[in-house]
Amino acid sequence: MGIEVSAQRGVTINDQHQNGVDTSVDGNPSKGRFKGIPLIHIFSRNQRGQRRDDGNPLIYALKGQKGFSILPFWRIQLMARAQDILGKAAAELQDFDFILPMPSSSPFCAEFAAMVAAVSGAPILAPDFLRKRRVGEVLADIKANPPNVGRYKTAFASQLHALEHTNPDIIYQAKAVDVGLRAFFNAFALDGDAPDLAGKRVLIVDDIFATGSSLASVREIVGNQLGAQVSAVFFLSGV
Repeated sequence: MGIEVSAQRGVTINDQHQNGVDTSVDGNPSKGRFKGIPLIHIFSRNQRGQRRDDGNPLIYALKGQKGFSILPFWRIQLMARAQDILGKAAAELQDFDFILPMPSSSPFCAEFAAMVAAVSGAPILAPDFLRKRRVGEVLADIKANPPNVGRYKTAFASQLHALEHTNPDIIYQAKAVDVGLRAFFNAFALDGDAPDLAGKRVLIVDDIFATGSSLASVREIVGNQLGAQVSAVFFLSGV
C-alpha cells in the first residue's frame, strides 16, 4: 500500500506494495519522540522501491507544489484512510486544550488539523501569534547565540555564508538549508499578543516530519516561552 509517481508527477496509491509511504490502515499510525516531544505519525515514509524521494511527492501533490498532483479519486481514498488511522489513535488525542496547526502557506495543514480536532474534541488555536522569521533575523539570532555545531563546523560555515549573501528581508525557508543543518536555525518568532498557554496541553499538527527543526522552533515558543506542554501529530513520518 505505497505510492507511485508517474513521469508527469502524478501520484497514485498502489496497494500491491508499500514503497515510498505505507498508506495502509493496518500498518499505521507509528509513534516516536523528538527532543522529549511525543509524536504520532499517520502514514510512515520509507525508502523501499526504486525511487529515493522519501515519499515527499505525496505531500507535494496534496499541497499542489513542485508540479506534483493527485487525482480526486486517490485523494479521497487517502484522506479516508487517514481518518480511520486517526480513529485508531483517538485515545491518545484526548485531553488536549488546543490543536495548533503549524503555520503554512498551504491550506493542507489546516485541513489535516481540522481532522485531528474532530477526533480530539479540542478547539483549533490559530497560529496567528507565530510568524516565520526573515533571513536577517535568523542570522542575527545565530550571531548573538552561536550554536554548538560540532562535526558540522565546515558545512555550517558554508551555509551561513550562503545566507549572508541572501536578501535579509526575505522569509527564511528551512527547505533552502541542508537537512543536516536545519536544527541550528530558528525559523519562528513570537508575533503580537500571545495566548495564555501556561499549563495547557497543546497538540501541534504538521504535514511532514523531516528534521524536526520547525517543531523545535515552535516548541521553543509554545513550550519554553509560553509554558505549554507540547505533543505533535504529523501526516507523514520521518524516514
